[in-house]
Amino acid sequence: MSARGVPRPVRQKLLGGKFQVISRSGLNNCETALIEALGNFPASDLEQPEGSQVLTLGNRTGVLGQVASDLCQCDAVLHSFDIHHYRGMEENIVAGFRNRIQRRCSADLPEDQSWGWVLFQLNRGNFSTELVYDLLQQAFESMAPHGKILIAIEGTPLWLVKRLKDYFKNVQIESPGRDLSILLATQPKSPPKKKNFRAEVDVTLPDGVSFPMVTYPGIFAHRRTDAGGLALAESTDVMDGDRVFDMGCGAGLIGLAIAQLGALEQLTLVDSHARAIKAATENVELNGRSSIATVIQSDGSEADFQDHLQKYSLFVGNPPYYSQNQVTQRFVELSSEVLMPGGRALFVTKNPEWLAKEMAKYFGEVQFFSRRNYTILRAVKPEPTDA
Repeated sequence: MSARGVPRPVRQKLLGGKFQVISRSGLNNCETALIEALGNFPASDLEQPEGSQVLTLGNRTGVLGQVASDLCQCDAVLHSFDIHHYRGMEENIVAGFRNRIQRRCSADLPEDQSWGWVLFQLNRGNFSTELVYDLLQQAFESMAPHGKILIAIEGTPLWLVKRLKDYFKNVQIESPGRDLSILLATQPKSPPKKKNFRAEVDVTLPDGVSFPMVTYPGIFAHRRTDAGGLALAESTDVMDGDRVFDMGCGAGLIGLAIAQLGALEQLTLVDSHARAIKAATENVELNGRSSIATVIQSDGSEADFQDHLQKYSLFVGNPPYYSQNQVTQRFVELSSEVLMPGGRALFVTKNPEWLAKEMAKYFGEVQFFSRRNYTILRAVKPEPTDA
């Protein structure tokens, strides 16, 4: 700590000092392990087949891709699902690498490129098992001849080793640290039958109202109907002509359910995850709501909503439980920004105490309802007062 209590930047030297990284808290253990493991390969193994590139998955800093680009002397594609991580990498790309680095924020991996190396940073909790399987299948489909996959994973990797052996003849495991494994898969072989990871679900509301939806791995509540989202939709006092803003929409469950219960004028669905955007867009079309619905990929950045301020009569949100309430705090702040005076904000949660206090800062009185073992919080944006 500095004399003023501000954390000092962490300075790390990698691969014997060839690379130096300065960050707020240091690189993730999986990221460091991947860099060190890649640097231990002889130069001949790092050479890329002509026209191939390095692909990084699960890396949020962009450091891994830059190191790999330098070691392999080729371009690197840095893939992310979340627009927040995509934007965050931009400030970390060193000027000398900008012409060799491509950032991609997409629901699926690019199909127009060939991977000589795939580097997968698999931190615990970041990817569901099914999403990992989906990514491995997609990566393998674009693998260059003699391509390799290098994975750093927390926890026991036996399930992953088994899946890698479906695609590669040789899978090696090393344990460079406690609860950390490095997997190297080489010698691609004929892949198993391609699997479709897309799922179709039927959503049922009270009074027998139902509608179809599709989901993909990586989306919250894949292959099922989220009880919290249903609880919020069923508790919403929707009125004909409402303009609805659904933040953290996922596949679009809450917003599309509300659209079944009232004749909306506008429905705006927002999520930071590319796969949520893909599913929500598909579900809007599937349910015939294209004339009223807009789907936006955003992490809540103010610049994304300058044209949406005070335009909505109803805001709904099912905020996540991670990031020490920072994401939830932005949900509440944004609801106050986009709601017109008299507009209603409704949130669903299992931990209502903190959320109610935060909502009270912007709206004043907060009402509580119970539904499906969840708590629904409702508040109304006050009318402006005369100065």
